[in-house]
Amino acid sequence: MKNSDTSFGLNESQLYDLIQHDGNLVICDLRKKEDFAKGHIKKSILVQYTEENLLDIPKLSKVVLISKDEEQSKKMSITLHSHNIDAYYLIGGIKNWSKGLYYTNISYVGTGYL
Repeated sequence: MKNSDTSFGLNESQLYDLIQHDGNLVICDLRKKEDFAKGHIKKSILVQYTEENLLDIPKLSKVVLISKDEEQSKKMSITLHSHNIDAYYLIGGIKNWSKGLYYTNISYVGTGYL
């Protein structure tokens, strides 16, 4: 797969539409706990960047991965697709999200999947 391939990428508008209409959507933020606390997409969960943590996601879910830039989430979405998980990433990463971020007191931020 070419580095510029965006076949599993979603732009901001596409992700916003999924958030509004897809009840099986799981948004996984792969960034550090401190960065997540400073601002994350509504309904996203903080997940440690390991393949094992993300393979437990229910197979009927659509997964969108968020990272600082798109490189980490793009690689993970490709890996998850190889395991038959419907996974995508936000093109450009969190810095391309302009629809508003939610903030959390860092002491309340955990990691893991649900």
